[in-house]
Amino acid sequence: MDIQPVTRTTVTEQVLNQLGDLILKETIKPGEKLPTERDLASMFGTTRARVREALRALALIGLIDTRPGDGTYVAVHSGVPSEALDLMFFRETRKYDDLYEARETLEPPLFVMASQHVTVEDVRALDRFLDDCETVIRQGGTPEDFLERLDKYDQLIVKLTRNAVLETLMAVFRTMARDLYLRLLGVPGAMTNSLERRREITEALRSGDATAVRAAVHKHMQSARQLYHASADTGVDAGIE
Repeated sequence: MDIQPVTRTTVTEQVLNQLGDLILKETIKPGEKLPTERDLASMFGTTRARVREALRALALIGLIDTRPGDGTYVAVHSGVPSEALDLMFFRETRKYDDLYEARETLEPPLFVMASQHVTVEDVRALDRFLDDCETVIRQGGTPEDFLERLDKYDQLIVKLTRNAVLETLMAVFRTMARDLYLRLLGVPGAMTNSLERRREITEALRSGDATAVRAAVHKHMQSARQLYHASADTGVDAGIE
């Protein structure tokens, strides 16, 4: 296959367009099996995370079929316009924007609600979860490793709201936003920043001062917003292998 290494900032878009063009021009024939994610990542000069995003988009518009345990194949298609590739990338970007806006709406009140019920033992548990996150950073772990530990911290915060509906809602939201969180944590320095901001929130919770909690959460969300823009501007990868 005539694959060109990606060089621009919108990495997923380039992978999507190159593969889509090869399929639409039937350079890769209908029914032909695609290389593995790892091999495609090597060909494009990017990571499996970006290849995976592009493949998901191509599957959504019907250009490829993924067969669990077998691989990914070019679908037998008819007249899918090339413009569909740009449309799919726009939709993927819009999805991230929507998820981030939802995050900014949902998360801050949770910390304030939690501050009304947090105990000394709860704060100690939060400290332990953050210690685990710090270990991941120190050992050079991946954003996925970090998020696994961070989820325990956030789950306890939601539990402290003592609102069963919010617990269910946030469990669903965290599943929907998993790719978004990994994308943010893939920005250089993001894991350290996330750890520091949550340390500040934990200290505010320890103090029992709701005003301090609001200030710490506000700082946290501002930092997260900057990271979100950085991820969109640079096309960073979450480092999932």
